[in-house]
Amino acid sequence: MSPRANHPLTPFVDELAVPARRIVSEPTRLVVRLETATHRFHRELPPSRVWTYDGSLPGPTIEVDRGVALEVQWENYLSGPLPVLVTVAPEYELDGVPAQCSPGRSGGAPDPAAAALPGFSVVHLHGAMTYATSDGWTENLTVPGQQALDTYPNDQRATMLWYHDHVMGVTRFSVYAGLAGLWIVRDERERELELPEGPPFELPLLLTDRNFDTTEDGTLTGDLLHKTDPEVMECFSPFTAVNGTVWPHLDVEPTTYRFRLLNGSNARTYRLVLTREGEPDHERMTQIGTEGGLLPGPVAIPAQGLVLASAERADLLVDFSDLAPGTELTLWNTATAPFDGTFADPATAGSADLEGLLPYPEVLRLRVTEGRRSRQSVPQVLATDFRRTSRDELTGAAVRAIALVEQDAEVEGMPPMLTMRELMLDPAAEEPFITLVEPGADGSEQLTRWRTVATRFEDATTFFPMLHEPEIWRLVNLTADTHPIHLHLDAFQVLDRHPATVEQPDGGITTLGTSATVRIGHDRDEGIHRLDDNELGLKDTVRVNPSEVVDILVRFDVFCGRYMYHCHILEHEDHDMMRPFVIMPAELMPFMDMHAGHGG
Repeated sequence: MSPRANHPLTPFVDELAVPARRIVSEPTRLVVRLETATHRFHRELPPSRVWTYDGSLPGPTIEVDRGVALEVQWENYLSGPLPVLVTVAPEYELDGVPAQCSPGRSGGAPDPAAAALPGFSVVHLHGAMTYATSDGWTENLTVPGQQALDTYPNDQRATMLWYHDHVMGVTRFSVYAGLAGLWIVRDERERELELPEGPPFELPLLLTDRNFDTTEDGTLTGDLLHKTDPEVMECFSPFTAVNGTVWPHLDVEPTTYRFRLLNGSNARTYRLVLTREGEPDHERMTQIGTEGGLLPGPVAIPAQGLVLASAERADLLVDFSDLAPGTELTLWNTATAPFDGTFADPATAGSADLEGLLPYPEVLRLRVTEGRRSRQSVPQVLATDFRRTSRDELTGAAVRAIALVEQDAEVEGMPPMLTMRELMLDPAAEEPFITLVEPGADGSEQLTRWRTVATRFEDATTFFPMLHEPEIWRLVNLTADTHPIHLHLDAFQVLDRHPATVEQPDGGITTLGTSATVRIGHDRDEGIHRLDDNELGLKDTVRVNPSEVVDILVRFDVFCGRYMYHCHILEHEDHDMMRPFVIMPAELMPFMDMHAGHGG
């Protein structure tokens, strides 16, 4: 591990901010304005120009009871060009330090196309079960001076969602500029458990990484900076902000808190380790929920730390009741970037790793103060409306396969392009094709051959799942990075993580499609390929590690129409890991002009 980098900002001097709340108890219409504003990320920084919902960063937290329909009128009053300087550093390293880890432009020129972007916007309520017309379809954008009216039924399990911008091709810039906020659905089961609700003991924690431009003498200007380099297309910024403040502190009473965590970063994965007196102190944290709501029962934080890729959430109970006033605890990030799923020793928490693009591991400082001393017991039964589906119950279910592929750019000098290759089972396919090899129940090898039917977002839609019908989607990772794959609409169940050995030509996957063989279950059985206990509930985003095949159980039970799925690394989503799907009722399927086999 490299020594800790010098801090250009003082850690843990600013208090954690809590977003404003808008509580809704009956059907109504909210008006939310998209506005250009200024925001101070740290007391030692000048104010930054940002794009916001209702003038604040993050936007207001909207809280609503289950089944209370809510209309939101999103009014676009964004003014001026994109408040983010976009650049590519010409060199990977400067004076031995990776360019991504350095504040400032690192010799890169501003992107004139990004500098000219006005405030286009379309809002996606991430994790919401809602009508297709209100899902934030990436092309249905507004320009400044326009508005959009969306309807959200909120008829889903209690959970924390989030709303963010989703404009085609530039989501990575508009979310980075500040367009994100939280949305909490409450229900009676959650209240029966008497969990902390609302401040000060229930706190949403939105994690983001950010970078800032500098003057010629290296002074931070506060201007937001989205910087990549020739070797890494993702934006891994050095400063971690929690609720819009870089490295804040939070005073806590000696009682039980509920932390609602969201990784809202473009690309950075967090592996969070809580320490006290320099030693890991995970035992006081218990996870009770994920993206899809409450888990069946509480689970311990994984020994390596709590991993959250972009868009993943965790609902935690944290017990401070045994600690004396004056005790300090620190939340650190131990995940390197680009993240590949490998484990790290939690004892390294607090160490910088420049090679892993982690110059500043600080996240949040917690300070125990005087206050009420009480301990809330953790309910051993949480969700009563969820039961995991076994493989035996899925006999005959449609199977779809998607290969995650990195390939050379079609334009020389551009960064690599990433695609989601939708595959169709075709035993008679001629090359190129992808062969999946997996062990059969009798010890023999089972081979299936799949040909590519779509790769780009604008290719024809090939996925037409039927309403109420369960399907297995196989996510096959042919790249060297972990990809957080997000499905819009219904949450899903992660069935399995399979180790895999990928055999492909030396030249890798080409634009036209290259044959590859994926041997499932033939790699060493490391813990990296096993489901963590906190992945056994319902999720809307799943990490797919390198050399891995992840099977998820997908079922859409309420709404029909056109939705999408994509990698939630925003630079990947924009380049070009995003595909549509259309949910149809079974009664209409005989009338669809579809090629046989698209249903798996």
